[in-house]
Order: sequence, then C-alpha cells, then structure tokens
Amino acid sequence: MPYKDADKQRKAVRDAVEKHRGITKGITEEGITGQGITKYPAIVYALTDPEKRKKLEKITQSLKIHKQAENVYYGYPNMGGVPFDVVGDLLEATR
Repeated sequence: MPYKDADKQRKAVRDAVEKHRGITKGITEEGITGQGITKYPAIVYALTDPEKRKKLEKITQSLKIHKQAENVYYGYPNMGGVPFDVVGDLLEATR
C-alpha cells in the first residue's frame, strides 16, 4: 500500500534498508554502546591468562630465534597492536 505522506514513506524505506543491512540497536546517538568494548588492550588479558601466556612465551621465543619479533604484531598494527619484541619485554617484566 503506497504512503500518502512522503516523509513516512522515506522513513519506512530507510528502516527497511537498515534492517536489511543488519544495523543493530547497539549504536546510539552518542556512539557505540559499551557492550563488548574493553577498557584494556588485548595484550593485558593475554598476559594474565596462564594458557595464553605460555603460548605467547613460545611464540616470542621462536620469533626471536628467527629475528622476526619486531616484524610480527599481537593485534592489528594500526589499531594498537604490539610488536612481539615488546611482548617479550612485557613477559619478562610481569614474571
């Protein structure tokens, strides 16, 4: 059924497109809600988890042997990722 009011029709089309694209209700006028967003970088959680810490130690040791620790990052480099030579320093500092 066609709309008689053009504004209502535009709003209905916009809502349908958003629903189709999968835009969720987690985005508010102020920005993205705090659900799933952590306060600390992922490396902090990895350093405190015993299993991940063992894996990080082995990975760091292997990368240092092959002299590639500064070329490999834990995380995305442009988004706060840490190079594994720094991860090795963090592992030593938090023993």
